[in-house]
Amino acid sequence: MCAASASAQCTGDGVQLYPAPGGIVPTNMRLLLEGVGTARSPVLGLVGKLLRLEADGHEVKLKVTKGWESSLGRAVVILKLSEPMRTDKRYLLRLDEVLPGVVVLNGRPGVQPSWLSGKGPDTKAPKWVKKPAVSEGFVRRSPQGIARFVKLNLALREESPAFLVVKLAPRRLGVSPQQYLLPIQANTAYLGHEACGGAFALEDGRSYRARIEAFDAAGNLAPSTPPVDFEAPSAQGP
Repeated sequence: MCAASASAQCTGDGVQLYPAPGGIVPTNMRLLLEGVGTARSPVLGLVGKLLRLEADGHEVKLKVTKGWESSLGRAVVILKLSEPMRTDKRYLLRLDEVLPGVVVLNGRPGVQPSWLSGKGPDTKAPKWVKKPAVSEGFVRRSPQGIARFVKLNLALREESPAFLVVKLAPRRLGVSPQQYLLPIQANTAYLGHEACGGAFALEDGRSYRARIEAFDAAGNLAPSTPPVDFEAPSAQGP
């Protein structure tokens, strides 16, 4: 996700995978599978089932466990390997066996998602170089509605792909917190929602506190960091 896509068109129905398909991953990676729109319920329906990663001469089973649910039409499940992958092999996720015809929104069209296994497992936790901070907020109107995001700047020392899990609570009593996944791209993450759905619901001008955890692709957790306070950007004109 980038600022342009975060504030303009809505992500379509389908799934997204983290780490994104095509990259190099540690042999002990965990996969995160997100269902968007109409794919949300089918993805949640995979909890407790087994998926397969196939490579030349090797197969790994993946057990699906519960992850996080967004209040805006998204859900994430965690795919845990039954054993490590072998090094330097291309592994194909047989998503077609459990979600036939589903569109992989962050993969190559018409191609089953795959990853190249690296030289071994990742056992080191990420280290903060720059702790998360809100740099700006923005609101965009489109025919679909209003998109509202705040931009988080951060930096991690980590060889594997990394992502954030954010617990977001309004600064008022009696409102349940939201907890969901945020991908990191180029030391940036966008917290908020598109015009027709998204990860976090932000109310106009509301004050929030975000508690942020960072994980790498193997599930190693970075040291804790102080919560981040901010106000959601307002869509009200001058």
